[in-house]
Amino acid sequence: VQKGEINVGAKLVVLGGPAMNIGLGGGAASSMASGQSDADLDFASVQRDNPEMERRCQEVIDRCWQLGDANPILFIHDVGAGGLSNAMPELVSDGGRGGKFELREILSDEPGMSPLEIWCNESQERYVLAVAA
Repeated sequence: VQKGEINVGAKLVVLGGPAMNIGLGGGAASSMASGQSDADLDFASVQRDNPEMERRCQEVIDRCWQLGDANPILFIHDVGAGGLSNAMPELVSDGGRGGKFELREILSDEPGMSPLEIWCNESQERYVLAVAA
């Protein structure tokens, strides 16, 4: 599989679980020595895995690449440290494009999440995809 350019009009998709108010600061917390951070950062940075969602995501990805030339996935990027604030810009930059990100369109499991929390949370088992329109 080779990466190329993302086509104009391609759709950006978040595959996996919803945004949750977890994993905020996880990348920073993992870089600290034990006992260096405060309790709020420790709680917010704790990851909560979801093996069922991970399996479902992998099934979607597998079915797509098995389509060969008809694979609709143009680019894929895992969502890790920094959440969507890292993954989405990297996805479009790697594809030679810019992008418009509508945070209102991001599925959220917790009402009242701020734009910062939606953009930066590090919820597990998520991928961002550029899909042919």
